Amino acid sequence: MDILQFLPDLGVGFISGVVVGWGIKVALKIVAALIALYFLSLLYLAKLGVITINKDALLGLLGSVENSLVSFGGQIVGLIHSLSLGTGFVAGFIVGFKKG
Repeated sequence: MDILQFLPDLGVGFISGVVVGWGIKVALKIVAALIALYFLSLLYLAKLGVITINKDALLGLLGSVENSLVSFGGQIVGLIHSLSLGTGFVAGFIVGFKKG
């Protein structure tokens, strides 16, 4: 068995992993900024007395979002393990996520 036959697969997996990792990190930054802006606007409107915030309902919502993210993360891990280009993809994803 020649090891050189696996190099193209590793290269393609690595490059696609870098692109996906970079894109996910940029998307997460944008989503985090939008969520922060939304919550700051809610706090500002509550301070002005325009709205009232039900803190119990808000904490319950945040708890359900956390559970959904944990479940989604478990599904992503299973997807990555099933990829045929997994090794190169994971290495590239880590590089892209750090550089993004």
